[in-house]
Amino acid sequence: MAECNDLFLKFNDEIKLGSEKKQSLRKSRNAIGKDIQKYFDETLKVAKPKFWGQGSYMMNTIINPIDGEYDLDSGVYLMHLSDVEEEDWPATSTVHNWIMKAVKDRTSTPPQDKNTCIRVIYKNDYHVDLPIYIKNKDMEHPKLAHKSKGWIDSDPKELTKWFTDEVKEKSDQLKRIVRYFKAWKDFKANGDKFPSGMIFTILATNHYVKGYEENDDSAFVAVAKEIYDALDGNFLLERPVFPNEELLDAWSATAQTNFLSKLSSLITNGQKALEEEDKGEATKIWIKVFGDRFPKYTPPKEENRMDKGYALQTSEPPVLGNYGRSS
Repeated sequence: MAECNDLFLKFNDEIKLGSEKKQSLRKSRNAIGKDIQKYFDETLKVAKPKFWGQGSYMMNTIINPIDGEYDLDSGVYLMHLSDVEEEDWPATSTVHNWIMKAVKDRTSTPPQDKNTCIRVIYKNDYHVDLPIYIKNKDMEHPKLAHKSKGWIDSDPKELTKWFTDEVKEKSDQLKRIVRYFKAWKDFKANGDKFPSGMIFTILATNHYVKGYEENDDSAFVAVAKEIYDALDGNFLLERPVFPNEELLDAWSATAQTNFLSKLSSLITNGQKALEEEDKGEATKIWIKVFGDRFPKYTPPKEENRMDKGYALQTSEPPVLGNYGRSS
């Protein structure tokens, strides 16, 4: 059987965020933070906010998009209201307006006031989302300023901690698998409804399969199968930490069926690649799954074949059922 773990690792290097881009994103995030703190200090004349990174950047599962913008999340915590009772908090529209004014001149593209955050856009490259929180000193969890719903329960730090702990228990392979699912979505979505990056992160973590730590190709297919089996039986997913809300309840029956069809095709193609004797042919299948960013296979020179003993499969591929849907 063709074993493509080495190509998956190269693919991971291709899609994950490089150190230079990370540095650029941190620089922009820090500059935005200084704008906000200056506005609160000099204009509002109150205590400066604090900032906490959240989302895929902090989990180290962010990927290079094929097209479009990187997405960086930086939570803004309003420290001057930490001693104020919730009934005396300002309206969420008010705190949104504060942040909008603070960052209005940061980029040439005007910031966007979205329901859950203020978005600062670095045109054709990336954007920084700024969700706004207050945590009263007597509260266990903060609340998020939702422009239309008011102050709602939300604690992104809890999810980051949960994922970090899961990676420690399982392995760093989990982060790579999350990136593979995001890259598959990036290539295949084409406007169709797919789970968000956060939902893929939770699904991959919940259904991680041990025993394939040295074979990312087998591990990826095994996790995809487990996710399919879970969602095909009951298309629900609860956030594993506070506020423990249901994350998939807004999906229509059509959207569910379409996504499961695509996931079944992924599993079927992945199994074919795992069972393929020729590594070159297996690679062609993976390119159909992920697109041209997946590396092509280059056969070694004939004289090196015996020296390198051409790698045999080190673990059996997952045994899968019949996922006969097509997309």
